[in-house]
Amino acid sequence: MRKNLNPERHSSMKIILVLICLFLTMTGCQKEQLKEGQSLVSYRLGVLLAYDSPSAREVFQSMNRKLLEYQQGRQEIISMELKEAHGDVSILPDQARKLAPQVDLIVAISTPALQAAMIETRNIPIVFSSVANPYIIKAGRTAVDHDPRITGVCSTAPIKQVIELIHQVKPEVRKIGTIWTPSEINSEYYLELMEEAAAEYGLEVMVQPISAAQDLVQAVQTLVRQRVEVLFPVSDNTINANFDLIGELAEANRIPLFAAFSTGAEFGACASMGFDFSDIGIKTAELVIRIKEGESPARIPFQYIDRVRFFINEEAAQKQGIKFPEKIIKRADRLVLTQPRREIPSLAGIGSAE
Repeated sequence: MRKNLNPERHSSMKIILVLICLFLTMTGCQKEQLKEGQSLVSYRLGVLLAYDSPSAREVFQSMNRKLLEYQQGRQEIISMELKEAHGDVSILPDQARKLAPQVDLIVAISTPALQAAMIETRNIPIVFSSVANPYIIKAGRTAVDHDPRITGVCSTAPIKQVIELIHQVKPEVRKIGTIWTPSEINSEYYLELMEEAAAEYGLEVMVQPISAAQDLVQAVQTLVRQRVEVLFPVSDNTINANFDLIGELAEANRIPLFAAFSTGAEFGACASMGFDFSDIGIKTAELVIRIKEGESPARIPFQYIDRVRFFINEEAAQKQGIKFPEKIIKRADRLVLTQPRREIPSLAGIGSAE
């Protein structure tokens, strides 16, 4: 018959067993924590949004949707830090400088945002979006010969196509009135394109500069007094963000209003031509994903959107005293109505969830 174990020895064995169980439990917890940590691998994305224009908002929102779609089913997330300048481009350099140490890549939406990111940061990759001409701010010399840390999506507005449309619809027109914003580099570039295209058709461009949105009413009134026959504002950030006001003024003075950005017809133009900003946002997200997965920006050419969309607003056209020929209407991608004037909502809270 076996003797009973020594009580002290029995107590020691119990303690050892408890310690072994505790060790195994802690090891299991550490493994679970490791798995959770692996599922929370985060790529930090910083976004500089210079303006509150509908086009810039659509670019950001469609980019965000594409990135969220990319994350589905993956053991990782893309965190997003959004900096909005709300049209005050003077604060963009400080925003870019503070953003750089916190993120792995910066998305710069618009020319001023790209400029700030280029000047105020070092080494961090930059993806630009909705920039009319990156070459005039020295982001590159060609689409393939560019700053090695920069790539992005160009969106040069179809100025010449709109001038051609005006000539087709109203061949008798001789005076076009335009508004532009001298403080925006892309605005000056577009004005040059407009004057060159107008000269090909023997058209005179009457020009009114503005420094801010509050100058728009006076600028339109001046053009009306100069007896312009058509309004065709430059497609820049300040003007596009307030385009619905120009639409109201065009209707009040019965002057046809044309736009060189796709949603212009929804904001009061009788016709608009431009790129789909949703397409620009998606292509921007695709570039972010390529860089995140290890591709160098230096090896990615600047991207362009190929398809120009054409919209007609027959209701606005009637109020502005113009009627489109049936053959022109058939060419339109879509007939649209003027959207009610609305406040642009904040983008706070929109972004990839952490």
